[in-house]
Amino acid sequence: MRWNRWMSMLCISIFVCAALARAESPALVDTMIHRNDSGKRLYFAERITTAPPVIDGSLDDACWSVGTWSGNYTQQIPTEGAQPSAETELKIFYDESYIYAAIRAHDDPSLIDRSRGRRDSFNGDMVGFCFDSYHDFRTGFEFDLTASGSKIDLILMNKGFDVSWDAVWDGKVAEEDSAWTAEFRIPLSQLRYSAEEVQVWGLHAWRWINRNMEEDQWALIPRDTPARMSAIGELHGIQNLPKNRRLELLPYVRSQAHFFPREAGNPFATGSETNYAVGLDGKFGLSSDFTMDVTINPDFGQVEADPSELNLTVYETFFEEKRPFFLEGKNIYDFNFEHDQLFYSRRIGHRPSCHPDLNDGEYSNSPDNTSILGAVKISGKSKNGLSVGILESVTSKEFAEIAAPAGRRTESIEPLSNFFVSRLQKDYNNSNTILGAMLTSSNRKIEEAHLNFLNRSAYTGGFDFRHYWNDKTYYVNAKAIFSNIIGDPEAILNLQTASARYYQRPDARHLAVDSTASSLAGNGGIVEIGKGGNGVWRWEATFDWRTPGLELNDIGYLRKADEIEVRGHVSYVQNEPHSIFRSYSITLGVEDDWDFDHVFIGARGSFFFRGELANKWQFFANAIRENARIDSKLLRGGPAVQVKGWLHNMYRLSTDPSKKVSFGAMVHFHLFDDKISKTFSTSPFFNWKITDALQLNTDIDFMKTRTALQYISTQDLGLEKRYLLGELDRSTLGMTLRLDWTITPEFTIQYYGSPYISTGAYGDMKRIVDPRAESYDALYHILGDQEMTFDSENNEYHIDETGDGAAAYSISNPDFSFREFRSNLVARWEFRPGSTLYLVWTHGQSMYDNQSGATVSSGLHTLFRGEPDNIFLMKFNYWFSL
Repeated sequence: MRWNRWMSMLCISIFVCAALARAESPALVDTMIHRNDSGKRLYFAERITTAPPVIDGSLDDACWSVGTWSGNYTQQIPTEGAQPSAETELKIFYDESYIYAAIRAHDDPSLIDRSRGRRDSFNGDMVGFCFDSYHDFRTGFEFDLTASGSKIDLILMNKGFDVSWDAVWDGKVAEEDSAWTAEFRIPLSQLRYSAEEVQVWGLHAWRWINRNMEEDQWALIPRDTPARMSAIGELHGIQNLPKNRRLELLPYVRSQAHFFPREAGNPFATGSETNYAVGLDGKFGLSSDFTMDVTINPDFGQVEADPSELNLTVYETFFEEKRPFFLEGKNIYDFNFEHDQLFYSRRIGHRPSCHPDLNDGEYSNSPDNTSILGAVKISGKSKNGLSVGILESVTSKEFAEIAAPAGRRTESIEPLSNFFVSRLQKDYNNSNTILGAMLTSSNRKIEEAHLNFLNRSAYTGGFDFRHYWNDKTYYVNAKAIFSNIIGDPEAILNLQTASARYYQRPDARHLAVDSTASSLAGNGGIVEIGKGGNGVWRWEATFDWRTPGLELNDIGYLRKADEIEVRGHVSYVQNEPHSIFRSYSITLGVEDDWDFDHVFIGARGSFFFRGELANKWQFFANAIRENARIDSKLLRGGPAVQVKGWLHNMYRLSTDPSKKVSFGAMVHFHLFDDKISKTFSTSPFFNWKITDALQLNTDIDFMKTRTALQYISTQDLGLEKRYLLGELDRSTLGMTLRLDWTITPEFTIQYYGSPYISTGAYGDMKRIVDPRAESYDALYHILGDQEMTFDSENNEYHIDETGDGAAAYSISNPDFSFREFRSNLVARWEFRPGSTLYLVWTHGQSMYDNQSGATVSSGLHTLFRGEPDNIFLMKFNYWFSL
């Protein structure tokens, strides 16, 4: 009897404990890890049989108590394969319209980092899912939530990710006694998948515990893998999905008030103007895996200005794209060629190319950008692995209005233009082999002779091939590109003499200017072979070339042509904690360059070290040594110059970014063998999480540089040319300040301010005597006081080479002082998924002069003395899904 009584009490106790446990946790956690034959972890999603969950973050809906949760996450960072510091569980359901997903992140509520941030900002603790719905082992659609409820969505790739992709979905977070929870509702319309009856997707789920700088993963991706999308798990069970025939419309209306300086006598500079714009973006599902995007009059209003810069080089400044239509799916159109690109979307809708020639008493008014009449994109990927991207855009003919004493007239400043881009890629053998091609065209309807300096047509294209073997450990990568430009002789002459090639160089035996040419053609290529991962050693060897006639800048981005490069590097990568490091890597590299006349340009060697310390501080150092080289750009079309070698060192240290206050600095030294030129720069930065909702980020950039050979101008003296340079002392101070106030995940206010000052003083002005001389004494002749006099009234120098007192030529004072301040104040409210209201104030002041004696200190005192330019903007868009 006593034994039976004890057994009865034990059974009752077990039953009560089990009931309490079930009450505390809505469903059981599956401790089994299901894998396929290749070892990939599997999750089996079920079609939802209960009422769909209410997306509020709380996992008290009936569906979350059905079935089992999948746990057993594995730590990836800092210790790959270790047990996580806290458990994590997930569950996924679906129906004909949505994927429903939930994550329970167990933790001590007092330790959870709930730092807030605007959309796509990585702040605090985070959880998320990534679906490779194409199952191509190359890209995936990722949806993340921070512990504060902020959304992040991105395209995850084998290398890197793209946060410019924005989907329309719901997600909320909540808190339990010993966990925080995240609830997702992702429309199937936001994903792209095949028309197969039974779907198999790639599945990646992860969690970030910020205080530990720890990443845990549902299916572990080894840190040394060269292709992480091939290592993620698989999602099974999804079947009989409807064909995705989505129709989404995003109309917008924008109103703007612009206040700017008045200009006496200028009828266009009255001090203020107002305008408005309406436009439409649309998305149409052609099938489950192909989508057509259209835009009519896309908005150029930007919530953040381009950074300030005073560019003294021959290279065009590269600016990031900010327009939503061109950001959407931009990874599909990528065809990078080292630092160049076949497609640079900011060419479409650029600032008009022509500036009217004005007579005395005339004023002009030109649009800031060419209007995009319309654009269409078709993109997607078939079940057979064929990826397609097509973009077609038409920009309008633009006119400048000119006010003259005799009346007003208009003058064309940009012709009607058409831009076309197509991109194809085909996967073979589970994406171990990838073949691709790209073709672009730019066509302008030029009807006025003064626009003949523009190219009439430009065609560029390329082919790419990539093959992996031995579990993607090794790879070979090859690309070939070409260009063919057609235009009037004036346009082709401009290309021949442009900074990318300088055909007019008198010492370039392989180049010759043809002033009658009506076309220009060129090509380039790159071949790489290397080991990308699966071990601590990595290496790569590369050979690439660009012929002199290569030109991409009608719709792409090209810095320079006429170059052959051979380079290689080897790296040692340690991802496991060791000694004082959580991880570190060391890289050694070499490079040799030639031009197409087989002239050796120069060689360099490099050393890089990156490390994360055990206390989560991060350190970076590099050293680059370049020997004396031939500089074909220095004289802006003159002969190539023999310049001295240099040694570059940079060091960067930053404290633990998970703390409320983190800071660091970069220090850079650049020392030249000429014992004259040198550069010192430093960039301290400071990040302060004032509260979970309020964050301050600031960085300061200061650079002091002396350049012995800084180009000033080229002067004609009879049949000879004089190449004038100076010793430039330049000081630059810039600062960026961001203040983010995240009131709710949907309502944020951000301030961005950026003062910028750059001053330069030229001394020891000189003319080149023997461009290839190894000694500076023979390279140039310094102009003395008897040869050069300063005319203070006209702010210019007169040069007398003969000594007869008559100026042979004159140059403007090259000294400069540039001051600029830009700021934005942006309030953003996403009042429903996909629909947003913006209120923006943009302020700017800019001053430039050529007065001598300016300093950074004096620039600070006069920074806010310029005429202010203010824009007040309101933009409203509303998302429809039909």
